[in-house]
Amino acid sequence: MKLSDRKKQILKAVVDDYIQTAEPVGSKAIAVRLTTPVSSATVRNEMSELENLGYLEQPHTSAGRVPSHAAYRLYVDELMSRYQMTAQDMTEVRHALGLRMRELDRLISEAGRMVSELTHHTAIALTPAAETESVRRFEVIAVEKTTVVLVLVTSSDQIKNRICRLNVPLSDFEVAAANRALNNYFTNIPLGDMNGERITRAEVETGAEISELLVAAIDFAADVLNRILNRDLYLAGAAQLLQYPEYRDVDRARALLECLSDRETLQKLPAPQPGETMRISIGSENGVEPLADASVVVSAYEAPHGAKGLIGIVGPTRMDYAKVCARLEKFAEGLSRMLTEQEGTEDQHGEGK
Repeated sequence: MKLSDRKKQILKAVVDDYIQTAEPVGSKAIAVRLTTPVSSATVRNEMSELENLGYLEQPHTSAGRVPSHAAYRLYVDELMSRYQMTAQDMTEVRHALGLRMRELDRLISEAGRMVSELTHHTAIALTPAAETESVRRFEVIAVEKTTVVLVLVTSSDQIKNRICRLNVPLSDFEVAAANRALNNYFTNIPLGDMNGERITRAEVETGAEISELLVAAIDFAADVLNRILNRDLYLAGAAQLLQYPEYRDVDRARALLECLSDRETLQKLPAPQPGETMRISIGSENGVEPLADASVVVSAYEAPHGAKGLIGIVGPTRMDYAKVCARLEKFAEGLSRMLTEQEGTEDQHGEGK
């Protein structure tokens, strides 16, 4: 059934009021908020019809009503006013984006923490994923005769390093040979092609005893590439849930926090589809019982080389959707811009070497 304009105005007012107060909303409170004069009796009748239609619920015998999940869905799809970012909002978003880190996973982890602080909700962040990933550059740095630092840069510009302790000491010539071999034979190829046959060929052609170091470097690369292709997921601000009345029940809060700690579950949450920048999932739409009374708002951000990541929040269905969406969207735009600009800066520095 299509709702009349008046029913939509009343429903919007109920949702707006409940978001702010967390208390059931009565007809008198709504009547004074409507732009067109309407008696509280008329509002009461309209609210009763909205309840029959499944948009409102009456938790107690009092006259007050609260929105259902269907009401929140209609609200975010049609009724929600676009939130106008204030100067303070913009300042906070710019401050949150005022971080420069070279390692992408650290950046995304920190971004999740910033989003949690910006929205006052628990945040989730997934590192970018591309269809393919490879090592773009290796570097071997000698620390001692039997200790080196392995550094690699991936095709999505993630930088990783690992300390490697060897059984056989290496000369400067062998360290340099390992650098050449790794970059000549093991960059810009699929992980499956980093095999023993290629290691043997690289060692023979460089004329150096470096197989131990090559094997260690390939094992390191395999760990890194597998993690990237499987995505890293970060959770930030879990304690934010406890500030909301909906989660004063310890068992309810614990169930949701345990759910949010399950990486496999979080990776299956609804995400923006191609052409979308944001996805809002309400209640049962999340497909997980502990999230049946929660909402998940997720925005996509872009990383270099076509990879896309996700950043979002989890909170009660009674959330300020307009404000949360505006701040999250602006943050995701800034994060995308930062990653793109960072790539351009690093490319310029590389050309100048």
